[in-house]
Amino acid sequence: MNTPRITAPAIGGAQGTLRILFLFTLLLEASCYSKPISTMPDFTLLDVHGGEFHLHSQPAQPLLLAFLQTIPDTVDTPSRRQVVFLSSMAQQYSSRGLRVAVVDATVLVHGSQPSHDAVLNADYDWQLKFQLLLDKNAGLARTLEVEEVPTTFLISADGKILHRWNGFSRPAVLALQIQKLVGGPLAQTP
Repeated sequence: MNTPRITAPAIGGAQGTLRILFLFTLLLEASCYSKPISTMPDFTLLDVHGGEFHLHSQPAQPLLLAFLQTIPDTVDTPSRRQVVFLSSMAQQYSSRGLRVAVVDATVLVHGSQPSHDAVLNADYDWQLKFQLLLDKNAGLARTLEVEEVPTTFLISADGKILHRWNGFSRPAVLALQIQKLVGGPLAQTP
């Protein structure tokens, strides 16, 4: 039985092979969630700084919503690395209408809800330029069947869940899907 072989053009030895594997991984991840999965349920969560975040009273704009572990706040957690990329996405695409919000999902990892002050400290330490929301007893996380932290959702302006990434999301993959939705980032003016 002849098994077909997939070959790629030579692109400089081992480095070329790594580039091809990286591109293949990006394409595979990007194609995993190419159709809307469902509609985001309406929800209301408390903002760590006070006030409420009610999904359907927000502006009709795309939303990148990430469930992250804020406690303990160490540099080597996937959530801490993810927030760096979320901040980058917010900075690059906010001019195109993208909003970013983070939901504290520490309870999913540790089984107990962190104190309000602990989450507030994480917000200051992370220097977030977007909202950090409290999901008491992980009600929204359970509704969305979030089992892995971080988990990130890309939600269209009309509330459809376009993409869901379980685990750490690479910035190139996030950017590719965001650009499909809102276009490329606008050039920054000094």
